[in-house]
Amino acid sequence: MSGEHRRPADTVTVYGGRGASAVETASVRRAAALLARAADDLRAAALCCLGVSRDLAVVPGGGGLSGAWEPSSALGPAAALAPQTLALDDAARDAARHLTDRADLCDLLGWRLLRAAGLYEEAESTAERLVGGLVTAWAFGTGAAFGVLGWAGLAGIGVAGGAEVGARLVGGGFAGGLPSALSGRLGSGLTRGLSPYSDEVITGLGAGVALARPDLARGRPGVEGAAGVLAHVARETPVLGNHDAGVRLTRLGPGDFAHGAVPAWSTSGAGSVQEALARVDDLYPGTGGAPAATIAVQRVTAADGGVSWTVLVPGTQSALPAGHPWDGRTDLELVAGQADGATAAIEDALADSGVGPDEPVTLVGHSLGGIAAAALVSRAGFTERYRVGGLVTAGAPTGLLTTPPGVPVLHLETPEELVSNTDGRSAAENPRTRDRVTVTRSLRDSVTPGDRAASGSLPQAHSVATHVRTLDLALASGDPRVAGATDRIGARLTGPEVSTAFYRAERAGA
Repeated sequence: MSGEHRRPADTVTVYGGRGASAVETASVRRAAALLARAADDLRAAALCCLGVSRDLAVVPGGGGLSGAWEPSSALGPAAALAPQTLALDDAARDAARHLTDRADLCDLLGWRLLRAAGLYEEAESTAERLVGGLVTAWAFGTGAAFGVLGWAGLAGIGVAGGAEVGARLVGGGFAGGLPSALSGRLGSGLTRGLSPYSDEVITGLGAGVALARPDLARGRPGVEGAAGVLAHVARETPVLGNHDAGVRLTRLGPGDFAHGAVPAWSTSGAGSVQEALARVDDLYPGTGGAPAATIAVQRVTAADGGVSWTVLVPGTQSALPAGHPWDGRTDLELVAGQADGATAAIEDALADSGVGPDEPVTLVGHSLGGIAAAALVSRAGFTERYRVGGLVTAGAPTGLLTTPPGVPVLHLETPEELVSNTDGRSAAENPRTRDRVTVTRSLRDSVTPGDRAASGSLPQAHSVATHVRTLDLALASGDPRVAGATDRIGARLTGPEVSTAFYRAERAGA
């Protein structure tokens, strides 16, 4: 099914989760095999119909099909057969077309059946694997070359890469003085062209940088080591770099928001996982009017008096080091597994809110917020202190992190956003457990113009709204793994009593 434009629901792929039982799996495979045989039989019948059409072409009175036969008085009554022969030929051709359409439908239904049961995965072609290997090798050489150049090279790759991604996320980019229409087309072409190989690019660059600077990589190979190298550069580079003394948290009131009021949902729980994720968008300065580096901690009291919490965490708001920890430096520290300001701010907010050790905490994060949330859930110290009720990430590179068993986890990704592959892992390479589900969607393969437009725009492909739509489509497909994850997480998001505290994080030494 690859290489074809599909309806949006058919561009969704799910990995991990609680799949079908062995008995159910066998039944699904048998049903898919029956559909495949039905498709073969229908195509054989279509060929028979076309054979009839060819036979009719040589029947006297049917010569009009090719234009070579002309009625003759010598044939007498045979000339009167032409209209009936034409009618039979049309019927045979129509039957062949209809049978072929039904065969295609059987193929599609069989594919959808296997896909819904988690039994179908599209394999890379030999050409794609070859290109992926070449891209990795090229990126490795590039990363090693920058590393050998020392501080200047490392700062260059970090600043240029971070600034370019950051600029594209806010709708700009390094256009080099090109006309906006042309630079836009080049940018969209680059995004679509790079998306299938973005994990290979990052893997190669990471391995090259880590190998060139093993001292700064602290002996860690690959992407984690390279992120550690670049995080060190981000802290030490003159002017851009900054040492700080931790984070400072400020509780916000209505007057701290651009519109003079906190988001309207602050006193109501989220009715679904999609709604909880959509609320993260309101924590960005450009969309919700919140101050930079704002997070939300919502307290929900159920009808039985039980208390649960939801933490909403937005993503990167500055590609370069900033006066708050929602910057490119923190992204690097999170991927490297180093101490960072974002997770420290979330923990301080939970402590200030008074979260109890037996009260479930669900973390919902986008981009950097997703990495920070997943990093916390993967730390033994955090899960010993708090009871984690669930984790939802969107557009976040989380493949290097391990989440504890028993905690429902849902990851949402699109290859065209590029960001979720910056750990060198594609969605298919994310850890797969009974509790951990990854949902990915190929925007460029969709028949919907809006999806295809988003596939060439990093901001649109990476947006919260795009990931919410991905989850909507995954749930509409009926995949039991997605429904199972959202049911487990969503049960704790709402109740009759709800209150929300908003916090702004700043670097204490800034």
